[in-house]
Formats: sequence, C-alpha cells, structure tokens
Amino acid sequence: MENVEIKLMSENDLEEMTELADTSFPPEYNVTKVNLNEKLLQDSDKFDEGSFIIRRKSDSKLIGFIGTKLSHSSLYPDTAWLSIIAVEKTERHKGYGRFLVTRALDELKNVGVKQVSIGQEFHNFFSGIPNPNEENIGFFTGLGFSVSEGSHYDLESLLTDNDKPAKFDTSPFTAEFEVKTYNNNYDKLMDFLNKEFPGRWAYEADTAIKADKSPSEIVLLWSKTQKTVIGFCMLTSYKVENGKKTGYGGLGPIGIAKEVRGRQVGNYLLRESLIQAERNGINRVNIDWTILIKFYGQFGFEIKRTYKAAYKQLV
Repeated sequence: MENVEIKLMSENDLEEMTELADTSFPPEYNVTKVNLNEKLLQDSDKFDEGSFIIRRKSDSKLIGFIGTKLSHSSLYPDTAWLSIIAVEKTERHKGYGRFLVTRALDELKNVGVKQVSIGQEFHNFFSGIPNPNEENIGFFTGLGFSVSEGSHYDLESLLTDNDKPAKFDTSPFTAEFEVKTYNNNYDKLMDFLNKEFPGRWAYEADTAIKADKSPSEIVLLWSKTQKTVIGFCMLTSYKVENGKKTGYGGLGPIGIAKEVRGRQVGNYLLRESLIQAERNGINRVNIDWTILIKFYGQFGFEIKRTYKAAYKQLV
C-alpha cells in the first residue's frame, strides 16, 4: 500500500464519500449523502477505529472507504457489522478492498468481537451482500466469509393508482378484529412482542417508542373479545426535504400472534397498514429484508434490491 495513505474516517470526508458511493452502488440501493451521514457518520454504533478512508498519495483523492459498527445490545454480544465498503472502479483489483476489510477485522478482533456480519445492523444500508453477483460474492468468500445459499430482498410498491388495498375484502375480519394506531399502549404491545417476537422486533419497538416515534407509525391489531394486541406493524417516513415529507416510506416489521395465523389475518393487517401509510403521506413503500414475495406481492410489491447474508467468525 505504498501509493496510498489510510486515515480514520471523519465528517470532513462526507462529500467525497458520497461521490464515490454514487459510482459504486446502483441507485436503487439509496446510498445517498443523507444516508451516509445518518446511518454511518452519526450512528451511535459506528466503530471509529475500524472505519477508514484511503487516499491516493499523488493527488490526495479519496479512492476507498469502509465503515464498521459495534453492537451495544445484549441481543448481539461480541458482534460487529461491516456496514459499507467502496473502492473507486479504476482502483479495483489492486488489493485495496481486501486491505480495508482485513484492517477493519483486525481492529474488531482487538476489541473482542467474535462474529462479523455484512450489513444487517439496526440502521443498515444493506441486509447482506448487495447486488450479490459472482464478483461481489467472490470478494467476501475470499476473505473467509460464509455466504448463504438463498437470497432475500427489498420490495417496493407505489400506493398511488394501486387499487389492490381498496379491493381487499375486510368483511371476514371486522367483527373479530380492530386496527388502531398506538395510543400509549406500551404494556400490551410489549407483552405481545415479548411473547410472539422476542429479540430484535421487541427491541426495535421499545427503542422507537422511547425515541418518541409518531403514534401514527405504529399500527396495532386488537382482538375485540380479549382486548389484547394480537398483531403490529411499524411504519416509517424515510425522507424529509425542506421540512416536507417526500412520500417515500417503509413498512415493517409486521407480524401477528400464532393463534390467528393461517386465517389470512396477516393479509388484513397488511392492508390496514398500507391504508395508514397513505394517511401518513406515504405513496411509495419499501419492505426490507424479506423472502415473502407472494405475501407482499398481492398488494403490488415487487423486488427492488437483492442480497445474500454473509458472516465471518473471528478467532
């Protein structure tokens, strides 16, 4: 690495990182300046000692960077995430990418990390290897990562001119179930989540509520007879420009109690959540990290991004 200098990443590198990301990732992966700042530079899990940039010595041009994060949650002990890596196209196949990953893994090992995942952190860019073609997969397997056989996906659907939610027949469900947005129902929601979806979903809901997430973005399915929560869905408005929502948002996680599965109750909750998303001003919905193409496809969702999960044990 005689022709380059490596430095710890800083906020001063954001503009150049954005330029490099624009040419490194397909636009559908949304690696934007805003996301680089919020999901990496300002993220509380960012591991400073394992997040580097590479500059060419001859002209000080930034030609590569890597961002890593450390788990601070008991859900993922001794775990870290390789959040993002990019190398300028003209500088690839010269060992810079391998050098960045190896250097980051050494720093992670030094602080006791035992497992590293590609993406999948709480505020992630990717839920695995993005655009997992032969070259991208080969890069990580060459570094000792185990890559899953199957793929998973991000799905998207436009709600404008989409009549599928409106055409869904709700009559089989309204006598038994009721859908409402969150209204200080913390105990009943957390009872449901800790019983049905303990771990990450319960953690994410608890964190979101304590961070004052809008009640209009938490959809609850209630049993009318038992007066209990038996399903939930989280909505998110992703982008705000000049103080106004752009109409792009996310849906998920979403889930229902075991006792009502197999009766299309999940379809009903999904439909009601999409209606609520429209009320919130969302007209293009993203669902990340899923294999349930048919389930979401009934409401017009199509594959937008593809990933493969990848992990490495550090010993």
